Amino acid sequence: MAHLATERAFDIMYKLFAILCVMANGAVDCTLYDDSEKQIFNSLAECDQQAQYRFYGMAEVFEAYNIPYETMQVGCELEQEES
Repeated sequence: MAHLATERAFDIMYKLFAILCVMANGAVDCTLYDDSEKQIFNSLAECDQQAQYRFYGMAEVFEAYNIPYETMQVGCELEQEES
């Protein structure tokens, strides 16, 4: 079906995010981070694969430098891009 000139088409894409929680002043403080590389993925499977890679990479760095954290979540969320 053709789109009218006034309609906008959107592709469903995915982007990475991370939530890192650390202990600060006796309380857990969580911060949401966007992907610093601003990568956009065409499929959830591609994004999930990169999220897993990033999670384990960050965990290795934190462990190597003895950086304490309470919880870390790296995942994917929808990102709508105009086409």
